[in-house]
Amino acid sequence: MLVLGKSDLERLLTPGAVIRAVESAFATYARGGAQVPGRLVMPVEEGALLVMPSSLGGTALGTKLVSVYPKNRERGLPTIFASYVLMEAGTGRPLALLEGGLLTGIRTGATSALAARYLARPDSRVIACFGAGVQATFQLRCLVSVFPVERVLVVGRTRERAERFCEAMAKELGVPVSTAATPREAIGQADLVTCATTSPTPVFAGKDLRPGTHVDAVGAFRSETREVDTETVARARIVVDSYAGAWEEAGDILIPIKEGAIARSSVHAELAELVTGAKPGRKDRDEITLFKSVGFALEDVATARLAYDEARSAGVGVEVDLR
Repeated sequence: MLVLGKSDLERLLTPGAVIRAVESAFATYARGGAQVPGRLVMPVEEGALLVMPSSLGGTALGTKLVSVYPKNRERGLPTIFASYVLMEAGTGRPLALLEGGLLTGIRTGATSALAARYLARPDSRVIACFGAGVQATFQLRCLVSVFPVERVLVVGRTRERAERFCEAMAKELGVPVSTAATPREAIGQADLVTCATTSPTPVFAGKDLRPGTHVDAVGAFRSETREVDTETVARARIVVDSYAGAWEEAGDILIPIKEGAIARSSVHAELAELVTGAKPGRKDRDEITLFKSVGFALEDVATARLAYDEARSAGVGVEVDLR
């Protein structure tokens, strides 16, 4: 069994390669070639354990284990710990154990960038980024690999944290990254808005969105929490990562439905339908679009298989004998 740590995955996985792997996986899923059971969420005293199994055709089988402990930040620990077990599809033989935090971060960013390719204007140049943590980093890395980004405006939980994030991302991305004084200031200049926060309530006002803006919301994954408000959802063409996940966990969508502001039929498509061309993406330049993701295990298994194949080719990782 091959063990791949975070530093290994940083070397092996690039935004472009993961976007291509995820796109191929969604096409396979649309053809009925993948199995993705619903995510099991088990609440525990101060957090939750998530179990996310999936299979991808005859190429991969696996499951991710994720612990989410919001109070860990107070302990100086990450909010999320994750690991992934990849198996051989035909035999069930364990192939690899992968560090799941980076895997989750890059597959989430890659899926958002893939959706944005269909939903955002191709000439989107200014990003408003809500969040200044690990996932926000991956959102920007992947979006910048797809769009001609010229500037990023950041709204973080604290100004000091946001400024540190801006300094690091400007150096990495090679574009100006600065803090915005208010959410409204960021939204008012943005072509593309990405939300990767732990906030249980909306982080900006939908009335401030300009025509033609694309919104990407990946932070909330429970039915009672949301990052975008009802007005944003009501104004937008809505696409989700999967219908099944959205109907269970996407509070950004479920809360407006309960309020009577939208109906289930207001959700235009799931991402696989855009990838295969079964449904169209953006209709015109002035349309507001929204991609809501709660996390889809298909993305994990595709990314894990990519990492494993790249590791074998590059001779990366540590072999462990479990016998």
